[in-house]
Amino acid sequence: MYKNILVAIDDSETSRCALKEATHIAKTSQAKLYVAHVVDEVLLKMHGHAMLDMGDADSAVTNLRRAGQTLLDNALKDASGLDAETLLLEAQKRRVSEILAEKAKELNVDLIVIGRHSQRGLATLLLGSVAEQLAKMSTASVLLVRKH
Repeated sequence: MYKNILVAIDDSETSRCALKEATHIAKTSQAKLYVAHVVDEVLLKMHGHAMLDMGDADSAVTNLRRAGQTLLDNALKDASGLDAETLLLEAQKRRVSEILAEKAKELNVDLIVIGRHSQRGLATLLLGSVAEQLAKMSTASVLLVRKH
């Protein structure tokens, strides 16, 4: 039986599947559920400097935080009836997987649930996906969920 479960979410279909799986496991295990989203300023640098040219970086990060909190608020509705808590974390120039692994250890999490995107590309080839990195570095069990 799991006691503390962390599910990492973003705004993707696989993330929604991971949240559904995590809430099911938390219900059947009567576990505490932590729903986490990591604000990653690296996203602002995607596609060159296009995002940064649209406004100053501070307001862009503020917008990412707001969007992340909205995502968490909506996820909490899906976890109604559970002992659940949301966590808005920030990467602050660190890998998302490191932030999640550290938080999981701090919270004594025994299962991490995360969506596994089937993306390909140079960044994934060189660095690996967040889910794969997390599975390698976490001291907790990691459940990789695909879109279903």
